[in-house]
Amino acid sequence: MRTFVSTTHHAKPVDQAERLRKVQAEARALRQELRRGRQHASAALAEAETLRQQLRHVHRLASLGTVAAMVAHEFNNILTPIINYAHMAQKTPKYADKALARAVDGGLRAKEICQRMLGLTRENQEKTDENVLALVRDTLTAMARDPGKDGIELTLDIPADLHARTRRGELQQVLLNLLLNARHALQSRHGGEKHIRIAARREETTLVLSVSDSGPGVPDELHERIFEPFFSTKPGDDADTDGGHGLGLTICRDIITSLGGTISLQSPPRHGATFTLELPDE
Repeated sequence: MRTFVSTTHHAKPVDQAERLRKVQAEARALRQELRRGRQHASAALAEAETLRQQLRHVHRLASLGTVAAMVAHEFNNILTPIINYAHMAQKTPKYADKALARAVDGGLRAKEICQRMLGLTRENQEKTDENVLALVRDTLTAMARDPGKDGIELTLDIPADLHARTRRGELQQVLLNLLLNARHALQSRHGGEKHIRIAARREETTLVLSVSDSGPGVPDELHERIFEPFFSTKPGDDADTDGGHGLGLTICRDIITSLGGTISLQSPPRHGATFTLELPDE
């Protein structure tokens, strides 16, 4: 009679331990790779934020460069009378007091323009309590040239006691860009009334600030693209001289988003354009 012996083999403990060590080593390698991936992602995000901040600053300076031409023209209008009044004081002593008073007024006007322009270049990451009407007026002063001299009627519909917590320099940068766009739109218009209206109000805990113009407006089919990078409704030559290359409104949206708000466009056919900012007043 034959005797059968079982041939079932059991895995050796040493083999199981080896496989376990390999699995653990692979898990450690994956964890290290994951950590490196997180570090690379964090570094990329930090670099992107740095570049975004630099782009905002460059755009702000570029906008001021656009304003510089208006400032130079206004300074000529301010300095010429100052020189004339000084000559009058020299030649006709009896008019000296009056002439010097006018010269001082002109000098103070020039000083105010310089201060407001410098204010636009300052970086401030902290939100501060701001009088909205004063902030808007300071931005208009930084533009130096009175819109009325270009045949543009300016209306401010802002309560004198309206305050909001915001980052002053960044909000002024957005306003400056919107005002320069509105001015450009009106200068390209032939005939008809030229009007810019800046309005602000509070809706519960939200500041609603709008800039409207009576220019040609934005065609319906372009509304969705108006905030896209490198998109511009201006002709090529104008786009090269407006302080950017279709990045202005993109940066405006980026700034307003960083402030926790939104920016939108309303432009009925042939009824100008209105850009509305809605900002939380924390």
